[in-house]
Amino acid sequence: MKAKIREGWFLVRQHMFIAALLFIYQLIWGYFIYRLVQSAVVPLLLRYPTDDVGELSTLLFKMESQLGLSGPEVQRYLWILGGMLLLRLLISPLIQAGLLYSLQHYQSTEERIPFIRGIKTLWKSMLLLHTMRTFLMFLPAYWLLPKLYSTIMDGFHSLHLLLPGVPYIAGWIIYGWIVHHAVLYMQFGISDPEAEGRIHGTLKGLWIAVCRIFAVIGVALVLGVVHLLVFGAFTSASWFLTGLSGLILQQTYPLARSLLSMWKVCSHFRLWQSTSTRHENHIR
Repeated sequence: MKAKIREGWFLVRQHMFIAALLFIYQLIWGYFIYRLVQSAVVPLLLRYPTDDVGELSTLLFKMESQLGLSGPEVQRYLWILGGMLLLRLLISPLIQAGLLYSLQHYQSTEERIPFIRGIKTLWKSMLLLHTMRTFLMFLPAYWLLPKLYSTIMDGFHSLHLLLPGVPYIAGWIIYGWIVHHAVLYMQFGISDPEAEGRIHGTLKGLWIAVCRIFAVIGVALVLGVVHLLVFGAFTSASWFLTGLSGLILQQTYPLARSLLSMWKVCSHFRLWQSTSTRHENHIR
């Protein structure tokens, strides 16, 4: 497992062009989220009553917020967010297609940067799997949102009333993690140039994820801890650094996050690749 993580980092260093592209993509997306929160959430928080106005004003604010959730202003922001999510749904598979094609043909001398060819070759497959992953991740919302809605509404009056919804959210997160990694290994299989057909490669990738489930969990946990440490380091440093140095540090965090995201993909790719190669050699 440690070897796959080291090899994954080696692959990241060989694909810094894609890391830079991913950094710009995430920076633009982060700026959009920032502007959306600044225009929709910050004005609402500025109206929150201060401590010296009494409990009645706080209660009225919470009741007004509940009524405002069904207003036209909220619906407008939801339409904007939905449109941006749809755009992200279309762009993310293109980047994933270029990255996986580059990883699959890393040893090939066919071309210097196969990123563009990967988009042309794999975009349909990646879009299909990405759409399937998104659908499966949001599928539990059909049953969970009605349960969580009443819990969230009660939480406006007291935070401890949110506790019954914690198991549902935790279960949803675990389910999303499983779906994400299952589809990731299916993407590895479908992008394999030596696979006996796209369907065979997809099912083989899923089978490898099941057979190496403990290694998959191990790689995810190690890199997840690394990600948390990096996030903690950036957050702690931003508290102490101000001015230009603090601004530069905040702007470099998306780059670190992009490198860590690629590191996760590349490490899992090496785990899939080594298992796939060993399986083929065993058959021969």
